[in-house]
Amino acid sequence: MNKKKIYHIHTDFKFLYDSYRFESDMFENQLVFIGEKNDSNTDYHSSALFFSGNDNSVDSLIKTLEDADLVVFYALCDKKIKVLEKLPTQIKTAWRFFGYELYGSRHDLMYSKKTIEILYKKKSYYFSLFFGLNFFYKNIRRRIRSAKDLEYMKKIDFILLFAEEEYIYLKKHWKVPEFLKLNLDEFLTEDNFSNADNKVIVGNSRNSFNNHLDIIDLISNHHSSSEFLFFLNYGSKGRYYLEVMNRIQKLSNCIVYDEFLGKQEFEQIYSTSSAFVLNSHRQMALGNIFLAVKYGLKLYMNDKNPLKQWLINNNILVSSIEDFEDDLKREKLSLSLQDKKNNIQSFNNLYVSYTKTDFCDQVQNILSK
Repeated sequence: MNKKKIYHIHTDFKFLYDSYRFESDMFENQLVFIGEKNDSNTDYHSSALFFSGNDNSVDSLIKTLEDADLVVFYALCDKKIKVLEKLPTQIKTAWRFFGYELYGSRHDLMYSKKTIEILYKKKSYYFSLFFGLNFFYKNIRRRIRSAKDLEYMKKIDFILLFAEEEYIYLKKHWKVPEFLKLNLDEFLTEDNFSNADNKVIVGNSRNSFNNHLDIIDLISNHHSSSEFLFFLNYGSKGRYYLEVMNRIQKLSNCIVYDEFLGKQEFEQIYSTSSAFVLNSHRQMALGNIFLAVKYGLKLYMNDKNPLKQWLINNNILVSSIEDFEDDLKREKLSLSLQDKKNNIQSFNNLYVSYTKTDFCDQVQNILSK
């Protein structure tokens, strides 16, 4: 059997591992990194092809891709869109959706009122008028951009997602390619449960999509004996971040991680915490959510987040932000042992119901048509 040639186009080396789910005797996989070789990506200097991203290198990359059966784009930044636009139409394409590519254009859907006030509010009496005009302008620009995006979007055959619930949500607001389901990467055991009952992780980064301010206000309104841990170690340090830091510093029971952590230290914090609060309205921090399940943390998520419903539909216990407020009052910010085991079992049921082999078989069937 002739192997199908698959190229994986990345611009962030932290996500190169995501291509490993395509490992199969049916495929010949090639990692491609748009960017320069440096000390942070030495592990991939021999296994990946590197292209600088300028116009000449894009043309060179297109020639390299001529024998591709499938090209997978991990997120759609401007550099990858340039490649996509020049790619021959007979080559099948897939888009590993990271979220920001579309969600970043709909702040009205993604931000809480408190986040919007910080990001847009001017210190004047004309805030309402300013925000209304700004929102109108962004809506017009979004419509223009959407029409333009449709041109290159037509060249994408599949969008890669874990949850059909998110795909249904995306279809309500954007025109997106056909859904191709991703498999989970890890089978979990019950050996790693945290014994903590009063340490709560809030959010995953400085990113304003976390809507930290709503959670900070809940913490400040209830005198909890718990400790609250904020991962603010990557992302922009603009107005939103400064406001978040200002409000956290007024609280006595919060710890901020402001520097990037190694994997071992990062997981150590999860393995000694009791809950994870994610107030995002969109898909993000999937790795953090999976870690929370692995270590038996109680999950709190916003009802607007389509991944919350996906988890619940697969029998993983997820509480709402309203539940978080109630649990703050009751000092009950952890799961019972039985609930921890339930989440592990439900996660593993999801893992075995659609495996890496199932995923690769599905890709093979698509490429054989």
